[in-house]
Amino acid sequence: MKITTLALSILSLQLLPFEAFAEEPTKELSFVQGSYVALELAAANASGTSEFPILSGGTETSNFDAGSGRGLNAAIGYNVLRGRYFYGAEFRYSNLIDLSERSSSGSENREVLDVADIRGRFGLIQGNFLYYGALGWSWSRFRVHPSRKFENRESQTTIDGFNIGVGLEYNFSERWFIGGEYSYRDLSGKFEEANDETSIDLGLLSARVGFRF
Repeated sequence: MKITTLALSILSLQLLPFEAFAEEPTKELSFVQGSYVALELAAANASGTSEFPILSGGTETSNFDAGSGRGLNAAIGYNVLRGRYFYGAEFRYSNLIDLSERSSSGSENREVLDVADIRGRFGLIQGNFLYYGALGWSWSRFRVHPSRKFENRESQTTIDGFNIGVGLEYNFSERWFIGGEYSYRDLSGKFEEANDETSIDLGLLSARVGFRF
């Protein structure tokens, strides 16, 4: 499923008219090129399955449905402008809040702590709006809490996988912009004691404000 989705995403990006990349940036759009920073507020959701260590010993396997949570995000990136198209790279870190669920045994609280995204962005500029798609890789920490009671047993693991997103930005000056985006991640990894992987689908619906240098 991961490979199929990733292949379709790359194919869709190849359909962009890249011949326009040969054009020089027009003066009125030149401010888009360069580095930027952004802060975001996000609504987050996560679901999947996991095999995880439990307090009584051994492991347990069950569904994970955290429902709705929140994210506080920070991003830094760089855009390259070609005509009315742009492409670039971005790093984003999200501190996630309330993405947790108590296990079926009742003692262990599982939670997605955060996520880091590295991705490429490709898009089109229309007036003051930037429309883009994004594709990259993500890492997240998945924890069974309270970790202090597990002694020397592993209570946290790193899960990773691809990310994909679509969004837009509105430039209300040459320096400042606002935007909105939906991004999805297909993440997996395994606790040290587990035989089966933890697999989590993580989505963020975010609003950002940013500054261009």
